[in-house]
Amino acid sequence: MIQRFLGWVIGLAGLIGLGCSIWLFVAVGLDEADKLASVLSFFLAAVGLVATVYGVVLARRASVGGVTQGVSDSAVGGGVLQVGRVRGKVTLRRTGGSPAVTAPGAVPAPTTVNPPPGQSVSHSRIAGPVDQVHDADELDADR
Repeated sequence: MIQRFLGWVIGLAGLIGLGCSIWLFVAVGLDEADKLASVLSFFLAAVGLVATVYGVVLARRASVGGVTQGVSDSAVGGGVLQVGRVRGKVTLRRTGGSPAVTAPGAVPAPTTVNPPPGQSVSHSRIAGPVDQVHDADELDADR
């Protein structure tokens, strides 16, 4: 919905800009309008350059400094739920009363391998379900 709204805003701004350009050519003449348009395009290009650099910095920060959620070298008697990057409301409900805790077995020997970035369950014994949710608009789950 936000993308549709932004599309309309950008389209409306483009139409207003086109109307102002036509008015400028008619009102002040072609030579003066050309000079004004050159100065205006310089400032618009500078704003575009700043916006591009800012976008690159944000994208790099998201890919390098992302949150890592991991379960490693563990014994879990229930289940594992990992939730990351949910932009809206998160609703988790327990269904069927208290979860049954099952003996998962012995804890595995520790490893020296680091878990990969993102969400992971590695070198562990899990007695229940493993649920991983990443990059969602909204989460509504029964557990």
